[in-house]
Amino acid sequence: MTKTYFIKTYGCQANLADSANIAGIFENLGFTPLDLSKKEFKNAKAEDEYVFSSANLVIINSCSVRQKSEDKVYGLGKTLKGMRKKPYIILTGCVVGSACGDRSRYSLDDLKRKVPWVDLFLPTPKTNNLKSVSFGGGHAYVNISTGCDNFCTYCVVPYARGEEISRLKAEILAEFGSYIEQGVTKFTLCGQNVNSWGLAKKQKFKIRAGSNQKLPFANLLRALLKIEGVKEIDFISSNPFDFTSDLVNVLKHPKIKNYIHIAVQSGNNEILKKMNRRHSVEDFIGVVEQIYRVRPRMEIGTDIIVGFPGETREQFMDTVSLVERVHFNVAFISMYSERKGTIAQKTMKDDIPREEKKWRHDFLTKAWKKTAAER
Repeated sequence: MTKTYFIKTYGCQANLADSANIAGIFENLGFTPLDLSKKEFKNAKAEDEYVFSSANLVIINSCSVRQKSEDKVYGLGKTLKGMRKKPYIILTGCVVGSACGDRSRYSLDDLKRKVPWVDLFLPTPKTNNLKSVSFGGGHAYVNISTGCDNFCTYCVVPYARGEEISRLKAEILAEFGSYIEQGVTKFTLCGQNVNSWGLAKKQKFKIRAGSNQKLPFANLLRALLKIEGVKEIDFISSNPFDFTSDLVNVLKHPKIKNYIHIAVQSGNNEILKKMNRRHSVEDFIGVVEQIYRVRPRMEIGTDIIVGFPGETREQFMDTVSLVERVHFNVAFISMYSERKGTIAQKTMKDDIPREEKKWRHDFLTKAWKKTAAER
């Protein structure tokens, strides 16, 4: 009997890279991916019903960056309710990571009560096993590090993904080689903060935005760009506080994609400090100006949170001013929401009314769209 599997992936590019790794593991164990390419579904629920009724094994690779992301996982129980049979279900990703390890935000027992239909809880893997599988399109996501040690006060990632660990250069090169054999030519390097790849914990907190300090990550990029068969590389996520001139200079290479994502989060220095972001607005603008000098038409994307605890209307307007100045091509704008176990949830009052958050979200979105069109 053919053993079929399906991976349902939520969240960021790092999760997509993990899913490719998981696919490689199960294909080496004799499983065949469930093919949905010739299927048409009325909605996501209909697709879920088909997957759960057709696959022998379903792996749910979860995200917990926002409560809504977690709720999507919990909501799958409604789809399974009443089904005569269900596949073997594995839950992995950040929801599981948040319940396991030294930095857990809630207990595994709490999670099991929310998802009693899960058969196995698998913490996010720290290393790649066997091989990764391309999901087609000539493009692949490659995790170069896992975890995070930055502890931005609003963020669950240091808890869900654990301590920051850089993969060995030899492993990354080998994975590139495996993908190239599969016909992949374009790559996205993933990590919670790719800039700090290869740095010891003491080193990475000393790196300053726009400085002349050399980065192991910049040298890794140079090595990967030399590999025969590589046509394009981009990377995510980068933070402003350790984006040095050494890394900016690599952006000149024609194989570096004409898009860079750098999360600013706020345009006000007081709010940035409360967020435990190690950059100032001036640092961010300096990095952007450096990038434009070496690549004038580079497209820049960012992440922004509105309605952070204590943020005044005036402080919010500082963020609007920054958006109007930089002309971001892409902006992911989120309304702040408390995440259990984070520093902000423990020490700060979520004191901005939802109506005000919604107003700020809409106002900033309109301002961004207007300035993006002007670039």
